[in-house]
Amino acid sequence: MIRPTMKKCYVLLSLVFVCSCVLNAQEHESEKKAMILRMGEFSWIETAEPKEKDDFIMQIQAIAADAATQSGRFEVVDEEIADSETKFFMREEFMDIEESKRKELLGKLMNDYTLFGEITKCKFTKRTSGVMGYTCVITVKLSVTNALSGKDEFVASRAFVSDFKKMVVKNTTGAALDDALQSVSPKMVSFFTNNFAVTGTVAKIQNGDVVITCGQPQGVKKGDEFQVTFVIMADDGTRTEVPVGIVKVKQLLADGTSVCDVKSGKDGINENFIASDVSRWLSCKLILK
Repeated sequence: MIRPTMKKCYVLLSLVFVCSCVLNAQEHESEKKAMILRMGEFSWIETAEPKEKDDFIMQIQAIAADAATQSGRFEVVDEEIADSETKFFMREEFMDIEESKRKELLGKLMNDYTLFGEITKCKFTKRTSGVMGYTCVITVKLSVTNALSGKDEFVASRAFVSDFKKMVVKNTTGAALDDALQSVSPKMVSFFTNNFAVTGTVAKIQNGDVVITCGQPQGVKKGDEFQVTFVIMADDGTRTEVPVGIVKVKQLLADGTSVCDVKSGKDGINENFIASDVSRWLSCKLILK
């Protein structure tokens, strides 16, 4: 299943390849405004498996994908589509791309993530008196890995249990499941927000302020702090990262960027920004609290 948001993100991902050589040094986008989250396998624990397991699993995947998107941390793509994009790196056409851009695309792949789900409980209760219909209690465990790592190497994992006290009797089991999932959706959003840091680049330095390429669309708030790092990509593909300072968000701009005060490392940030080019740039990463 590919939801509309996933289709949109797939188009955006495809455009990365089509537009692979249009970035200049000061508008370097080697750090995505939102990371890519691949939709991996969602599975049932046997005792929790209902008759409508295939339809229900798509419903559960959709809620998890929407929560990841709402967090602002991720652009969500279907795993099958993501795999087809990965195969691009194995084709001769990839080798025809400018060397610095090849390194950039490979760096993005290393920072992509895959989401797995495990449904350990899905219990429906049928009401035959009063308001007739169904209620549902569900437990879903979400686990995230780096896209290139094994499934067991989780970056973050958490189980979500629907709130039975807030359940409303629904006419169908599908509607009851959706009601249960909606009760855990805000917790899923918080899971993605609190476990995965926004990354971006330093777009410009003006009047002593640092403007970074991430902001309100990614859930950034005033007062958030970012670690600024000078990234150096060597000819052999080796990536070196040197921390140079910390900036603090003081203003969120309408174009999705943020204006920051320099909390530490002002000279290093200025010097390395001036020295930036297609193989060297200033990256910024949200400091999770």
